[in-house]
Amino acid sequence: MENDNINKKIDLGLKKKDLKEKFGMTFSGASEDLTPEMEMEWLNYIEKFEEQFAEHKTISVWERIGKPDCKTVNELSENEISTQLDALFELMQQNGVSLSTICEVEEKELYRFITEELFPYEMDDMRIEGMQNCFTYEEFHPNAKLDIEQSYDYLLTSTLRKSKNVSGSGYDLLYIDTNNFLDSNNNKIEKETIEKQIADFLNSFDYFEIVTNEITVISINEQETDAKLIFQIHYKGCFNNNAESIDYKGQGTLKLKPSEYGGWDIYHMNMPGFKF
Repeated sequence: MENDNINKKIDLGLKKKDLKEKFGMTFSGASEDLTPEMEMEWLNYIEKFEEQFAEHKTISVWERIGKPDCKTVNELSENEISTQLDALFELMQQNGVSLSTICEVEEKELYRFITEELFPYEMDDMRIEGMQNCFTYEEFHPNAKLDIEQSYDYLLTSTLRKSKNVSGSGYDLLYIDTNNFLDSNNNKIEKETIEKQIADFLNSFDYFEIVTNEITVISINEQETDAKLIFQIHYKGCFNNNAESIDYKGQGTLKLKPSEYGGWDIYHMNMPGFKF
């Protein structure tokens, strides 16, 4: 038994050495949660992935799932669409392709999307057991209202929670466009100024407690290039060693524009506690 464990450790060492030579991988050591068999299975999976990825082969989704002969959405009755859509999802699942939606999408639109847009989409031709190629409808058809709500939610759950920037310097202002931020008179505020103003306010308290918040209006222009979000909020600025807190309560307004990186960025903010 002891010799068997030694042999397995030798095999793992040789496999890691081989992966390092082939792909430049480094390993920090085995996880205590993995048995030697599980670790070898994982290393084999990584090897297959890297080998296929290095080939840079692509294939259309339609080819990947076996080139099914599908009718167009206009050739199907309402009753047929549901059955055909279920069959498509099953076929996709069998071939390592999945599609999800964040918002509710009608079955007719989903079928149209799959057969007209997803089928010709070129994906990496990688076939590894258990691997799924995951697509989301909203990646192809962004939902402006949903993205705007996400920016507002992030403002409360990350920025107002004093989450740190991924760089470790400053606070997380992911959805705040500090490069193009405007005051209430549409004058630009310099990046350093807006970052300092936000940081100064956040630093005034140890933490914030959100009591209530509600989006009351989201208005988006016809071209979906500009939007305004109006909300009601009540939150408290709190201290770790003091029961007292300061209430901030009232209406807030955000102005947003689509980000070049996806989603919508806040370029103006006026809310209790933050006024520019």
